[in-house]
Amino acid sequence: MAIEISLINENEALTHWANSSHGSVFNHPKILGVLSQVVDWWAAKKGKQTQAIWPVCKPNGSDVDLPDLTYYVGPLWSNEVYPLPGHRSLARTTEVYNGFIEKLIENYGSIVASLPKGLHDVRVFDWWNYHQKSKPRFQIRPRFTACIEGLQEKSEEQILADFRQLRRRELRSIEKETTPPQRSFHWTADDLTNLYLEVVDDQTEEIKKANLNQIPSLVKLVNHGYGEVVAYQDPVSQRTIAACLLLYGNHEANMVLNLVDNQWRGTGLSALMIKEAILSAKSKGMSTFDFNGANSPNRGDDKHSYGAKPVLYFEIKYPG
Repeated sequence: MAIEISLINENEALTHWANSSHGSVFNHPKILGVLSQVVDWWAAKKGKQTQAIWPVCKPNGSDVDLPDLTYYVGPLWSNEVYPLPGHRSLARTTEVYNGFIEKLIENYGSIVASLPKGLHDVRVFDWWNYHQKSKPRFQIRPRFTACIEGLQEKSEEQILADFRQLRRRELRSIEKETTPPQRSFHWTADDLTNLYLEVVDDQTEEIKKANLNQIPSLVKLVNHGYGEVVAYQDPVSQRTIAACLLLYGNHEANMVLNLVDNQWRGTGLSALMIKEAILSAKSKGMSTFDFNGANSPNRGDDKHSYGAKPVLYFEIKYPG
């Protein structure tokens, strides 16, 4: 029985998202529809059984790409199919992925995806046009994020014990302040935008502009109950001086923004905010705290300093 690749609507995609262990906040149909102007949902079916679905995004409405500040936007396998037994795994993934590749190239001419965590067998993509030297191949990039897992099995003391000694020392320091910064519940999208402009200085103007344009959409999702912002205000001016934006998915918290005013760097405020964000995620039933990317030396080390372990995922692009 051949694989059939066809378009499905957002509600059908939502049903399949709920039935996939690869479902995350970033490939949730309702959320992805806010973060990208256009999302086409494709399904691979074998008979009546859906094997996997694949969202194709056009963030600007015309060009295939990944929405800014997102991860794991790629194929989601059905729990009724995946994981596959060893004797069928390669044959079935080859059949399904090749069906997707042919259909997506036919309709869009290109493919850009970030594979959900756990989808590590990328051989089918590597073998595309393997024996046709004149045709393009996929670009496959191994990437890492940083995750604290098993939150529901850990006490606050155990979570803090996994922090690097420097982070615990920073926490003790700021918590001993006579007037430490307090949580702010009156932050605005403009506050996050201003913080972003102040602290992000190692990205191109194009990336900065794209990320800034995404902040109102992220705030909209928070306001609709898909996440929260852990923010702090200056004890004197009441100005927002730090903000951590979290999105909540399927038992997983994703830290999309982590912003601290330059004047408060090195004071322990960042450690205090991260601690509060992790504990807040735990209180809401999340089992994993994903720092979302650990692919630069400084930021990667900073995220691991809170006890997060490296987790592999892949980005693919065609033509490579």
